Amino acid sequence: ADFREMAKTCEVIFNNDKLKKYNLRFFDPTLSAANYHEDKGIIECLMVKTCKALLYFAQHKESLGKVSELAMALSLGKPAIVLCPKDERGTEIFEFYRERHPLLRLIEFNTGIVNGAMITQDVDVVSQVFERIFSNSMEYDLVRKRETTAYYLLKERITQSTVRIITD
Repeated sequence: ADFREMAKTCEVIFNNDKLKKYNLRFFDPTLSAANYHEDKGIIECLMVKTCKALLYFAQHKESLGKVSELAMALSLGKPAIVLCPKDERGTEIFEFYRERHPLLRLIEFNTGIVNGAMITQDVDVVSQVFERIFSNSMEYDLVRKRETTAYYLLKERITQSTVRIITD
């Protein structure tokens, strides 16, 4: 039933009044069909390649396909939002992804710049961040990592997720 819940959540997010003016289209891979699994994988890769931003639905049990799509989006320099479940286990996932998971910040291969995902448990925050992405009004905080002299984290202001890193 995860895919039905995901479809409902997409409707809530993308039908938000603040996003309507951008005439956004979204691709839900659970609704795509192909005769062969190889074709489905290729289609999903092309959708990630052409998207302007990616929304990743974290779940209690992750799939290789979804994780690969998130990694691909980050490596392509795409803004990526991770929506975690709103339950006790979802809070653990949220905290782990936002604070400790090393692969939620990857290198964009064309530039060498770190690109980090924005992590939340709140559907309204997803809409808010998308609105900021598409209106070019993102806000950030530059924070020096504790116990360092020259290691900086650029945090997206709403989610406080690290989206860029300057190492010492």
